[in-house]
Amino acid sequence: MHTARSAQIALGVFLAITFGMLVFRGYGSWLGARPTESVPVALLDLNKAERAELEQIPGLGPNLAREIADDRQKRGAFKTVEELRRVKGIGPATFDKVRAFLRVDSAAFPPDTVPGNGEPLVLERKPTPPVTAPYPRSAGAKKLQPGEPPINVNTATVDQLQQLPGIGPVTAQSIVNARADKPFRSLADLDRVRGIGPKTLDKIRPFVVIE
Repeated sequence: MHTARSAQIALGVFLAITFGMLVFRGYGSWLGARPTESVPVALLDLNKAERAELEQIPGLGPNLAREIADDRQKRGAFKTVEELRRVKGIGPATFDKVRAFLRVDSAAFPPDTVPGNGEPLVLERKPTPPVTAPYPRSAGAKKLQPGEPPINVNTATVDQLQQLPGIGPVTAQSIVNARADKPFRSLADLDRVRGIGPKTLDKIRPFVVIE
């Protein structure tokens, strides 16, 4: 009776040891392969990464990877990772997800082309061309008074025409332009000049002649 019980105990111990060895062989290699240190992630160059590489970044997919490649081809290389925000479909949330996986080689750009380098922007001021009056102006042209010699509207200069009552530099120039097309034959012909109406004709009638 004692011998049979001892045999059962020995058999139980043997089975326990065998089971433990099987468990150790099944999970021992997996336990030993667990990493003890984090492996640094290699950052992708935003200007050199292929579309297939961009698709692997968490937060990006085929559509956004294509948008990045198309934007890079149309607008040129990205000067900073922050410029990724210019790509259609990449908002603040998506940018925060992917920025940790990307980099830009700033050495590929001259210092004055990289934004935020602290250098002042020098603007070249172009000289302003002098402003010229569209019509000759007479400084304080004296108006004709009754009894003074009349003015021939077919030969008078712009300054002389401004001496007529109611005639300024614009209307004087219009008279010169009109007579260049066709000389005036009568005082009534002046009504084809823009700015001269019946009231103005009555004012200048005593001071003009048509020759």
